[in-house]
Amino acid sequence: MWIFASKEQRDRRLALLKCLPCPHCKHTGALKRHGFLKGYDELNFKQKAIRAIRVFCSDRANAGGCGRTFSVWIADKVKRLFLDADSLWQFLEQAATTGSKSQAFRDLQSSLSDSAPYRIWKRFLQAQAAIRTALTAIGPPPKHVHQDGVPSPAQSAAQGTIAHLKAAFQDSSINPIAAFQNATQRFFI
Repeated sequence: MWIFASKEQRDRRLALLKCLPCPHCKHTGALKRHGFLKGYDELNFKQKAIRAIRVFCSDRANAGGCGRTFSVWIADKVKRLFLDADSLWQFLEQAATTGSKSQAFRDLQSSLSDSAPYRIWKRFLQAQAAIRTALTAIGPPPKHVHQDGVPSPAQSAAQGTIAHLKAAFQDSSINPIAAFQNATQRFFI
């Protein structure tokens, strides 16, 4: 799996497929486009949209590849989630700050069900350990300081993760979730 910050970066890499090694077998010259991963997304919820591109390491006609496939994503998409990275960030940031998942989700004006914010929040909480471990490799967690100058722990694990994401990707031109996916080459939740 490859994750890119923009379509332009993805398309530049895909133009050079024949020159790139397979991430599985490391054979060069056998990579070919192999269709699309389609699904519903926030901007086009009435019909399926392209969410990623499949790449095939050809083992046909003496190509020498391994026959496996992998996907090429843009960082603004989150695997197995209707929301894009921007909407997910808005929801998580507001829900962690206010404590109201339903209100944070209502503010997105999404067409998902009323139970969706709770399922998404649960996925976020279950991914805490993996997210924080990956973030620690990028940079240390921010120090939380009370008004009297005494360091204190974050109010909750979710707020700590949100603060860590903000600190780790404060200079990024894309939102922290997309920047996380691009930097770590793994999906956020």
